[in-house]
Amino acid sequence: MAQLRFPGVDPPRPIHPDIKRSSPVFWVQRLRVLRELKPGEEHIIRDVELRRGLNIIWAPPHDPPDGNALFENGVAGHTAGKTTFCRLVRHVLGERGFATDETRRRIREKFPTGWVTATILIGDDSWLVARPFGIGPHAFCLRGNEIAHLTEAEERLDYQEFLDAVSAAAVSGLPASRFPATDEPMRREHVFPWLSRDQECRFADFLEWRHPSSDSESPALNVEERQFVLRAVLGLISDVERIEQQTNARLVARKEEAVQREPMLLHQSRTDHDRVATALGRTLAPASTPLFGSETRIELARLTAELLQRERQLADTDRRTELSTALERAVAAETNASRDLREAEARFEVEQGALAQLAGDAQSAVLAALPPGSEYCSVRLTVAREQGCPLAGARPIDLVSRRSERTAAEELQRQRQLVEGLSRVVENEKGKLADAENATRAARRKSLSANTAFDEQRGRIHQERARLSQIERLVHAAEEAAAQASELAESVASLSRDIKESYARQEQLRGEGREAIQRFSARFEYVVRALLGTEVTGRVDTSGRSLTLVVEEHGKRDSAAIATVRLLAFDLAALASSVEGYGSFPRFLIHDGPREADLSVDIYERLFLFAREIEKSFDAEPSFQYIVTTTTAPPTTLQGDPWLRLKLAGVPAQERLLRCDL
Repeated sequence: MAQLRFPGVDPPRPIHPDIKRSSPVFWVQRLRVLRELKPGEEHIIRDVELRRGLNIIWAPPHDPPDGNALFENGVAGHTAGKTTFCRLVRHVLGERGFATDETRRRIREKFPTGWVTATILIGDDSWLVARPFGIGPHAFCLRGNEIAHLTEAEERLDYQEFLDAVSAAAVSGLPASRFPATDEPMRREHVFPWLSRDQECRFADFLEWRHPSSDSESPALNVEERQFVLRAVLGLISDVERIEQQTNARLVARKEEAVQREPMLLHQSRTDHDRVATALGRTLAPASTPLFGSETRIELARLTAELLQRERQLADTDRRTELSTALERAVAAETNASRDLREAEARFEVEQGALAQLAGDAQSAVLAALPPGSEYCSVRLTVAREQGCPLAGARPIDLVSRRSERTAAEELQRQRQLVEGLSRVVENEKGKLADAENATRAARRKSLSANTAFDEQRGRIHQERARLSQIERLVHAAEEAAAQASELAESVASLSRDIKESYARQEQLRGEGREAIQRFSARFEYVVRALLGTEVTGRVDTSGRSLTLVVEEHGKRDSAAIATVRLLAFDLAALASSVEGYGSFPRFLIHDGPREADLSVDIYERLFLFAREIEKSFDAEPSFQYIVTTTTAPPTTLQGDPWLRLKLAGVPAQERLLRCDL
């Protein structure tokens, strides 16, 4: 929201520190780099004391005594170790990596047993932390001791205890503690990257904190999450708004799902509707209307009734049992005819054999020589009868007794007549058997035909029943899909209203915090005017969940230099607001080489002068710590104690941070 300003007339509003915030949330009092974790000055590579307020780490460029010339060293101020110093500060505060992979490898080669140690104050509590360069030793911490005692301490605390303490101090008091979209709690690792931006980000965007090339291993946050971190730390959002944002996110997700599913369900409903219409062979009302269900169910009821009638007719005309009984009778008659034929043939064969005996002289002689009463075969008749022989039913012909009763001629004549009669009987029985077999075949055909016809009709009925069941399922599926699509369509409209209302509630909540936003925007403008002059105005705009930084001088100004100033002014405004008692910025800030693009020297110097101005607003020690590394010279008045804490150079190697060439 823009504020009305009168360039050149409107006086700047001074900073008034909040007496309740007498110290930074945390700050680094001392940093040491050791060759080994042992007592003795010979093991100390660097020992840097820092202070509350402005701390300058300066690495001036090499100034040739005979003036500038080609092929002279020109990187002295840029290879001195300023960024490594910042990375070591970040490392003792919990960041996993202390340099890029390549630099880390070279440092470990030079100092395989090296350590970085620090005295860090969290409020009024002093902590000593130690982290190794190499792989193997474990980081640890102590509480309430001097840094000189770090190498002598026997009872070491796990380094995680320090991390828990600094995390609690930095994020436990945030008015919004969880990300809206994921409900993940905000942690130290999410906030600290803002407090100490990667030099590789080039101060181009106030939302860019970590660059992939720095190998910092910090959590990757998307733009919306980084915006949320800023607003939470600045006190421009609360958990009430966060909860509303979560509700909004769920509503949006449900609406998106409904929008995606509705056309699929409509397509499914139309497909099932068309299948039902094709199966019933008629045009039907749309599945989304009650008429579709009533029409189809009436038709299904009619078809089902017809099917039941067909089943009853099939049962009424079922002759399978009758024809099966007839077949059984025909088979029995055929069996009897076959038996009668066999008996007649057996008798015929016996009598025919007897005739042959009577007609042949040789056979008669043989028969005469047989003992009286001999039977027809070697098996006695009584035994044959016991065994069920079919030829033993009648008594055998006793030829001898017959000869004694009648003459041979008479016997022969009578035997011939008997054989002829039996022959006619055999032929008659054969005709009966043929008739019985024909009757059996006819009965079998009728029975088989009846069974086949019944099975076919019953199969068609079963198929029709299955078809009607499938149609009924399609009707139900079409109605269900249409109903769900309708519900989803209604839910889309309802969810759209709920989302709109949610946005309105968020806007209301943001409106309730507009005073805080206006206050921070005014403080941002104050820093912008301090750096660029009173002819310039600045503001922080809010659009939905996002903050936008605007710098104007007779219209918006947007260049690489202005982008850098916007970013620096934003960070310093966050620091200054926290000093005055607003928001939860930890009042700890690092800017690594902030002179970027075509930022002029006079504007760059004002960065240091502004930090000094904040210091002047305190009667006692400042309640913030601001560390700036620079190659460009700071203002002359700040090039000594107490502000200049470390002066480095790229050449000779002894003047570098680690006092050697890597």
